[in-house]
Amino acid sequence: MSESSIPWTPGDSPEEQVARREAHERLSAAARRAGVPLHQLHDLLAAVARNETETRKFLTDEVYGVPDSLLDDLVRVRLKELGKG
Repeated sequence: MSESSIPWTPGDSPEEQVARREAHERLSAAARRAGVPLHQLHDLLAAVARNETETRKFLTDEVYGVPDSLLDDLVRVRLKELGKG
């Protein structure tokens, strides 16, 4: 598969590129076994990505009021605090 035809950002490191390629191959094979056309899988994954983007925007703007770059750390701390209670 050429780099121009891959459906994801290839990643920065060779290890990440290999991991993403292997994950894509496993996901494609699972979709074929389940009878899900690859174009439908693409649409479903695109919806998941849009939902993640919208959720992050909601959390940064409306819930926590922090920049996106701090969101992951803030959520980790918050979940840790909730686990102690």
